[in-house]
Amino acid sequence: MRILITGAGGFIGSHLVRALLSAGQLTDRHGASRRIDRMLLVDSYLPTCSDNRVERILGDISDDAVLRRIADWQPDSVFHLAAMLTSAAAKEPDRALHVNVSALAQLIGMVGSQTVPPKFIFPSSIAVFGGVLPDTVGDDLVQHPQTSYGTHKSIAELMLADAARRGEIEGRSLRLPIVLVHPGPPTSSVSDRIAAIVRDAVAGHDVIVPLNSETRIPVASVSAVVAGLIAMHNVPSTTLNGATAINLPALTVSMADIVAALERTVDSSRLGKITFAPDMALESIVDGWPKGFVSQTASAAGISGDETFEGIVRHYIASLGNA
Repeated sequence: MRILITGAGGFIGSHLVRALLSAGQLTDRHGASRRIDRMLLVDSYLPTCSDNRVERILGDISDDAVLRRIADWQPDSVFHLAAMLTSAAAKEPDRALHVNVSALAQLIGMVGSQTVPPKFIFPSSIAVFGGVLPDTVGDDLVQHPQTSYGTHKSIAELMLADAARRGEIEGRSLRLPIVLVHPGPPTSSVSDRIAAIVRDAVAGHDVIVPLNSETRIPVASVSAVVAGLIAMHNVPSTTLNGATAINLPALTVSMADIVAALERTVDSSRLGKITFAPDMALESIVDGWPKGFVSQTASAAGISGDETFEGIVRHYIASLGNA
């Protein structure tokens, strides 16, 4: 199989690359397990990789020349992770629309085929939901995104579903909660503001929590996300019951829960001072997201989240040794 990964140099993308190279195989569109022969990584930054299965394109997914090279490569499966995230999309809405929506439309047009439709796996986002929400949000709630990024993800879900209806791709979207723990350097993304709580605590620095202690968020470790994306690729279509977009079940924690988990996990002699300094702009974004994030379809397909926040912290600490 020939596997394309866009955004391969990013936080999730780099973990996905390592997981796929380690697994060495995926399930094709006929349900057969096949060896991964080649993998094409696309991003504006890519770490070095000595694996002879890997090819690289350094460039922006919205660049026509990059898209033409991808089309010539003809992937069997696509994991499309390239995107501008919430804060960046709010600052540059026109460019974000081009990267998050227009480039996706071009990519579908270039890799799609009605004779040999590739699998097309897309990480959508909890940000597609917003407004007045129930305590627990399942797959089928009407979407009312409150950010440009969430709007782009919602549009992308529909584009993939429409291309799948036309038989050009086998499109599948997995909506992600806040993904932890980004190793740094710090960014302006919402998830990284949360990740910094863990990152600073593990590093022995003082910790500033940018949300109220009672604010609750749904989270997932990057390992759970990668496992979910691979499972979403491999799951039989019959198990999805016609669904093209589902939620990744998440662990819901409050800021107070996070602090308590850190105090139980990080050596007290290393743990710095923890203070709460709510950022109202960040609070308004997070308050517009679901608190509970579930999916009966995902659960039936064996796609699950994390059991404890301590597990997320321990996974992050373990990953530092492999950096």
